[in-house]
Amino acid sequence: MRIKLIRHGESLANTNVVDPHTEGDFHVCLSDRGVAQARTLAERVDAGFIKSALIYSSPYERARQTLKILLDDHGLAPTVYEDPLLREHDRGYHDEESQLEMRKAHGWFYYRHKGGESPADVYLRASVFLESLYREIGRSQRRNVLIVAHGMFIRCFVMRFLHLSHEDFLTMKDPDNTDIISIVPQEAGRSPAFSSPRWCVEGLKLKPAGE
Repeated sequence: MRIKLIRHGESLANTNVVDPHTEGDFHVCLSDRGVAQARTLAERVDAGFIKSALIYSSPYERARQTLKILLDDHGLAPTVYEDPLLREHDRGYHDEESQLEMRKAHGWFYYRHKGGESPADVYLRASVFLESLYREIGRSQRRNVLIVAHGMFIRCFVMRFLHLSHEDFLTMKDPDNTDIISIVPQEAGRSPAFSSPRWCVEGLKLKPAGE
């Protein structure tokens, strides 16, 4: 089994054109640059992998658009499973800057944004999703998985899949737009960021030591 996790292309919120707190985060679309980024994915994810994979997407518009561009560029129309468990980290409806000291005191992984989620909450969503994914793999003939989601979900999924610590999580950089993070068998890994006895993760960038 191989799993490819793709962060959506640049969105209008990433460029501060819209405010997801007032526009509704799930409505936020790709920017023109984000569309161009998504068009490069067909060069990096081949049609053969897609045909052999279970395909999942966050229901947020920017993830939907990214996946649709990839599939259209390959001329494919496979079944896509949208799952709200893959949605963006909910940062609530309050000013984030006013919560910085509380986040430092309670820990970046565990602090729950006012009216929103902590990364630990996203980790729980990733755990629930992974259990449903295992069941679907058991029912299907497909052994590869393609997921288009968001940076926080991808990091939490990797943390859960490889049974990493929250200290490991804190060393991970947020994936760039349209970055592809791959989880592959240990023997197939070439330059893993993290590994377990059976699996390793490639394409995930780490922060410099001490940052």
